[in-house]
Amino acid sequence: PTRPSCAFLLSSAMPALLPAGPDVDGLLEYSVVYTDRALNHMSVSFQQVMNDLSASLKRTYKADAVAIIPGSGTYGMEAIARQFATGKHTVVIRNGWFSYRWTQILEQGGIAKSCTVLQARGSPC
Repeated sequence: PTRPSCAFLLSSAMPALLPAGPDVDGLLEYSVVYTDRALNHMSVSFQQVMNDLSASLKRTYKADAVAIIPGSGTYGMEAIARQFATGKHTVVIRNGWFSYRWTQILEQGGIAKSCTVLQARGSPC
């Protein structure tokens, strides 16, 4: 027996969740960036925010182009790890909660060739 496609399952099980047309306000409950307000990635509002941000970054850094990839902090950390640590020996300095996340990303993603963890020492203030 063949299995129904995901699109069929979605449309038959949850017809109320499927929009009748584009979400002009950008406030549907999925495909969103969570800030103090959620915006649908496909909405005109989100596109305007991205265009404004792009123009501001180009002006600030006197750049011809910028690349903005919306995502969570973990998304950014994984992108950095994959860009700079793939197949390489890495060092993570254990200095707080986010250092554990670096180790987790490197190990679970199979990104680095090896990962050495060094414990940071506090200094008197």
